[in-house]
Amino acid sequence: MATFVKFGRRATATSYAPTMSQRSYFRDDPDPDNDRLEREIFAARTINTLGEIRKQSKSSVSGLIAPWGAGKSTALQMIVDGLEQHNSSPWTVVDLNPWLYSDVDALQLGFFVALREALPREQRWSRKRERVGNFFTAISPMGKVNGLAGVDASSALESLGEKIAGDVSANALKKKAEEALEELEKPILFVMDDLDRLTPEELLMVFKLVRLVGRLPNIYYLLSYDEKTLLDLIQQTSIASGNRARARDYMEKIIQVRFDVPDLRPRQKANLVDSAINELLATYSIELSKIDSETFGSLYRNCLRHYLTTPRAINRYFAQVDAFYDSLNDEVNFINFALITFIRTFEPGAYKNLTGAWRDELLGEAIELHFSRTKESVSDKEKRWHEMLADAHVARTNIPGIYKVLLSLFPRLHPDGGSFSARQRLTESQGVGNRDYFDRYFNFGVPDDDVSDVSLQRYINQLEEASEATSLNIIREALLNDTQRTCRKMRQLLAGKPSASTALLPVLADAYAVADHELFSVDGSALLHVEQLASLAITEVEPDKVAETVNAVNGRAFGAIMLSSALSTLTNTETPLQPDLISCIARILEERVDALTRHPLAEVSSHDFRHVYHWRITAGKDVADPRLRQALLDGRWSALDFAARCVGVAVSGRAESLSELHFDVLDEVIGLNYFYAELETLMSEDIPLPRMHHYADTIENRRIMALGQLKQRRDRDRATPEG
Repeated sequence: MATFVKFGRRATATSYAPTMSQRSYFRDDPDPDNDRLEREIFAARTINTLGEIRKQSKSSVSGLIAPWGAGKSTALQMIVDGLEQHNSSPWTVVDLNPWLYSDVDALQLGFFVALREALPREQRWSRKRERVGNFFTAISPMGKVNGLAGVDASSALESLGEKIAGDVSANALKKKAEEALEELEKPILFVMDDLDRLTPEELLMVFKLVRLVGRLPNIYYLLSYDEKTLLDLIQQTSIASGNRARARDYMEKIIQVRFDVPDLRPRQKANLVDSAINELLATYSIELSKIDSETFGSLYRNCLRHYLTTPRAINRYFAQVDAFYDSLNDEVNFINFALITFIRTFEPGAYKNLTGAWRDELLGEAIELHFSRTKESVSDKEKRWHEMLADAHVARTNIPGIYKVLLSLFPRLHPDGGSFSARQRLTESQGVGNRDYFDRYFNFGVPDDDVSDVSLQRYINQLEEASEATSLNIIREALLNDTQRTCRKMRQLLAGKPSASTALLPVLADAYAVADHELFSVDGSALLHVEQLASLAITEVEPDKVAETVNAVNGRAFGAIMLSSALSTLTNTETPLQPDLISCIARILEERVDALTRHPLAEVSSHDFRHVYHWRITAGKDVADPRLRQALLDGRWSALDFAARCVGVAVSGRAESLSELHFDVLDEVIGLNYFYAELETLMSEDIPLPRMHHYADTIENRRIMALGQLKQRRDRDRATPEG
């Protein structure tokens, strides 16, 4: 279901098929039929004012003024439609686009042709049209006349010849043209839009035409433009020579009446944003959480509203969200995607750095910062980031807001990595600050080396419904190739899936067998990730499936150890366990250890001996230790090799080295004095000092480490009086 929001307030929800929004976000044409900004009221007032101007002046130049994207063209279209349909005081409106003409001569001729075409067609006007035409040709450049549509070239050249011969002066022709135009019943309004998109030279060309040529009776002008841009253009010309005041003075000489399109009021902007985001929520069937709704509302007030100031800016922004979210629906957090899209749309310099120089710190992977000798204060960190944003060309006034957006998206950017609750929410979310999802936001889809959440959910659902080999194999490949990320995702998906959990446990044992144990990796230990997922899975297994599932997992080389490790992570929690689970795991461990006692320990691998440790933990020392003691006493296992097998292993990735001897195990099983006595002869020899994290894991090196540490412990015990 989609949740309609209004900056944190919930409203009625409606569902739609997931598809691209039907809103015309990409449309930049005038849209007078969709008036949500009271432009029709403004247009009506403008029409009335033009009527008053018409009564008081034979000709005038008005300006329709608003920033780019504020809806000038829509307001202009409403004005034009209203003028043409005005019953009491009708107008003839001529749309003259300066972009269509390459130079001032062509524009002048285009203006004349448009005016001539706007004159009445009745027979009584034929002579008057000719008078107007004669004036045009008298002042038009000769070389341009022949190619101008709607002008009789022969008549034009004939009139021009008469002018040169001195038969009729240009002033006389102008006076006759003015007399003809004064008889117009419907005045002519020339509308020129987008003057702010011309070059400085083209703009002066238009103004020259309006000022020097166009001031004829019943001829009016409505010029549409962004004032700031027009002043910038005029400043670049010789008229202003870089002086802003002179540029404004020049404009005031041209424009007699200003029609300023009203800026959007805060509530109007908010309504447009509300409408757009709610439509997207409905389109993609998104139910927005309270936290997400409040987050977007807060960041809108603190940052986004300073950018989303015009209808075009709002449409441009949500067009970007709409265009690229479809391929990520249900794969990322919608509000996070909308905020990343905001940065991409309005601050491309900062956006580029998100995947570049800033990535590691944003995701909490900048190891050098964690181990820095000097602790960075909150104010120093904020100052450093403000400078980084400035270097990314973010305007100084916008830097605090953009920094707040980044803090919201990337909790690890906060001092000390953010609050525990924020970090916890991050690990359980599809947010951009979660390293498992970060790349999706910038790839506009799920990367090839990632596993789709939607697909993973589908595979798990298929396993829940039936043992589906294809789905199981796909999950197996994901676990083997991208262990940590796949485990983290599956922890969110396996809850309440007993059949899927049962099917996946043997696969987890396969992943456990090859998983690295790198404690200092920013991505965490793959081995521990598998253990954590296995601990969740075993709690989901149905009671009547426990024994069967444990036996199936035990068929894998690392299955029993994985189950025991997973069980250990649950012992200190309040997670309810199936009654037979512990006994079943203890049983398979006992079976494995029993098989080991039939072989000399020199022939037992370090991996296999780990079953001894896990049996002691799972079944209890009171159950396991007597059996182990007996294996030593009856000679099946030697004291030296038992001690050697009790030497610990330090693991870093796939690198292993021998470390401390577990004296507690030796003491609890049979007592240290047993080993001192059994190994007295060997310990009396010259034994090399044990070197921690130096020796590779071989039985010979284990014996060296065991003897050396036992001798040191014995000598220390003898040197320390009892009591």
